Amino acid sequence: MKRKGLQRSLFFAVFWILILAVTLMTATYAWFTVSAVTNVEPAERAVSRGDMNLLISAGREGPFEKECTLQPDQNAGELQPVSTADLEHFYEAAAQNGRGIVSLYRRAEGQIPVVHGTLYLRSQYRECDVYLKKTGLDFGADGQMLAAMRLGLKITAQNETKTLIFRLDALGSTAGAQAAVTVPTSGTVVSSVENSGRASFVQDPSEDISDYMAVEEETDDAEPKAGRKKLCTLGVDETAAVEFWLYLEGCDENCINAVQKRDAGLQLSFAGVPADTEDMD
Repeated sequence: MKRKGLQRSLFFAVFWILILAVTLMTATYAWFTVSAVTNVEPAERAVSRGDMNLLISAGREGPFEKECTLQPDQNAGELQPVSTADLEHFYEAAAQNGRGIVSLYRRAEGQIPVVHGTLYLRSQYRECDVYLKKTGLDFGADGQMLAAMRLGLKITAQNETKTLIFRLDALGSTAGAQAAVTVPTSGTVVSSVENSGRASFVQDPSEDISDYMAVEEETDDAEPKAGRKKLCTLGVDETAAVEFWLYLEGCDENCINAVQKRDAGLQLSFAGVPADTEDMD
């Protein structure tokens, strides 16, 4: 049965924060000496039209609206490369050998050099699947930064908790990004570190961010459709916590000295598609 005004409607929620990164010092030891100042400035943007059932808030209790200004609880004064396999444990390099391969690591303690915060999404009127919305995503235009950075999301809904790490290469031109191997095995990240500083590596869990985007038509009034993979499904009036991290993945081959003196940005955008819409797969 169709519900008037809702069956063909697509609903958006967005938050926008801009991060300007400017390097303070030059590096002497490959990736782990990169340093950047990070400032957060909110901006407003109208992103919804018509009926809307995906709303956003900076706090669990609301207010839930079309957009929100987010204040990260951790906004590192300096962005420095770290490595993680699960967004819970972060590691940084402690030493490297004469071939430029990092030989010792340590666990990142205290204020980990990432941007971290939490936002909340709520579905109204009907159940919906949540995707990223490409036209609202912005992480800056610098190819070296896009190639080296990762976006992490931990989504906690009523019936599921999902941890996702995204590569951002698809959001810009990264073909010219410089690369150098700094880990023993390419395509891996640090999963744990012994007391001696010796690290264990696992396959890089990051995914292509484009796989989680809603399919958008070229016309402004067209309704995006279900993408290949959804972030989560929300029931009517259900609220999900979306914890986010923006960081430099130190084991990425593009995360080397060349990433210094670059600008980066952060703007997240979400789209809700009625849950009874079939996925592309």
